[in-house]
Amino acid sequence: MKNPNHKLLKVANWLLGGILALLGFSACNDEEELPLMYGTPHANFTIKGKVVNDESMPIPDIEIKCLVEHHGDNRHWFDTIPAVSTDPAGVFHCQFEEFPTDKLRIIATDIDGPQNGSYEKDSTNLTLSSDDYKGNTGSWFKGSVEKEIKFNLKRKDKE
Repeated sequence: MKNPNHKLLKVANWLLGGILALLGFSACNDEEELPLMYGTPHANFTIKGKVVNDESMPIPDIEIKCLVEHHGDNRHWFDTIPAVSTDPAGVFHCQFEEFPTDKLRIIATDIDGPQNGSYEKDSTNLTLSSDDYKGNTGSWFKGSVEKEIKFNLKRKDKE
């Protein structure tokens, strides 16, 4: 013998399932809500420049390192971007994509020894503001930063 409540439960399940399905689809079709986005904020950086000596002569084979400062968890740290070297005209070009920051440190180091003359290490800090980021799309891409630097390296005293 069938339980009379079984038929009633079956009808109730179908009705509740249909109502929930209609409510679920209508909730997904709200045009006023912004779409969900997943990702990480990022920006493009281009650092270029020239390295010269005291006589304004270009210095080739100088290593240029870009360090990107980050803040979080009550501390700060620098990520190092792979180094580039100056060409025979003393020109360098460093391009990378990284988390947006407000500070970069650029370091110039003589790594070829006495071949092109011996020079002291030098560095500079670049402070960035929101005005430096061009092309912000309002999404995860925060824009592009382009900066130009000139290093004037001092000769090392002979020891």
